[in-house]
Amino acid sequence: MKKPFFFLLLISYLFTYSVSAQISVTMNISYPAPTYLSDWNNSKAGLVTVVLNSPRQQESILVKFRTQLQNSNGTLIAASKDATARVYTIPAGATSYTLDKALQLDNLQFFDGSIINKIQTSGKLPADNYTLCIELLNSLNDISLTKLPVCRPFVQINYQLPFLLLPNDKVWLDATIAQSLITFRWSSLVPMNKEGIVYRLQVFEVLDGQNSMQALRSNQPILETQVKGTTQYFWQPGLNFNDATGHVFIWTVQTLDAKGLPVSSNDENNQARSEPRVFGVCDHLKHDKGDSGEGCANGRKL
Repeated sequence: MKKPFFFLLLISYLFTYSVSAQISVTMNISYPAPTYLSDWNNSKAGLVTVVLNSPRQQESILVKFRTQLQNSNGTLIAASKDATARVYTIPAGATSYTLDKALQLDNLQFFDGSIINKIQTSGKLPADNYTLCIELLNSLNDISLTKLPVCRPFVQINYQLPFLLLPNDKVWLDATIAQSLITFRWSSLVPMNKEGIVYRLQVFEVLDGQNSMQALRSNQPILETQVKGTTQYFWQPGLNFNDATGHVFIWTVQTLDAKGLPVSSNDENNQARSEPRVFGVCDHLKHDKGDSGEGCANGRKL
């Protein structure tokens, strides 16, 4: 006979406490939002502050965080599991938690198969506008202690890859000049990544009987270097260009993030490689049209 009375008393206490105690929650997400999902699991992702205004200043309450993630269409793509959410003791006054404590990435369940596949292959959320919502639950009965979830938007950026500028596409360079120096130049990543990026420049020689894309896919690069803090590179080839056959090259720039992995972009291969460009070096240029070289004297085409 005592047990029903005890449970009624407990429910009455919880209801009275939730009415008399005022709880507010605020959330801030770092800008820019972490690129990798795993980086949401550290203290730099953001901050959650819970303020408990209790008439009994010495009291505290046991709570859980409920988390939900929506995409730009408002579709729920992930949610935390209430049953396995971590329990926190909230004292009277203001208490701050790093966002990972509320998010509890290991307790987050994703529902969208395409997003799950993207995370498994790249470790990132697909580029989109997202909304992260949290609310506070009473740990004893999972009843919400906040009138509405607290939600904040964030963006996962799809970067515009650099455009290759110099050497111009399908242009022959004079071997006399190229022997000493070839200048490579490209545009910056858009928007700029504040976490720091590295440009990986690769140059491949196109051999006789190959087309340029075959060379890019199968040959070893004759130049491979990483460029940081600038969008140009000066190459001293050290190759013998003093022959009549001419040399054809294809080059590209791969943009890597601070972890050394390709940035998120529209590159269908997810390699963040700029569209390649082709150029040639010839010791016997044709200048019939008054430009830098319409072709090589041996008739080889770009």
